[in-house]
Amino acid sequence: MVIKKGTIKVVWISRNKKKIFSEMFDSEEEAENFSKKKKQFLIFKLIKQKQMKKFEWEILPYGMADTYLNFLNNF
Repeated sequence: MVIKKGTIKVVWISRNKKKIFSEMFDSEEEAENFSKKKKQFLIFKLIKQKQMKKFEWEILPYGMADTYLNFLNNF
């Protein structure tokens, strides 16, 4: 399986906070519609991947993106 550049990933936290889950989509619209069912989520876009071992994702402005980025900036 190859994950192509531009793939969109929704990541959300489980109820017990010890697990995260993710699902991938071909478009931001699909990901945004799916994420409406989630409370705490982030959406990322795949920028680079190398041999299915290394991935670079860009955070998109949905869900808890502002909270996540503020946390990282103050960490």
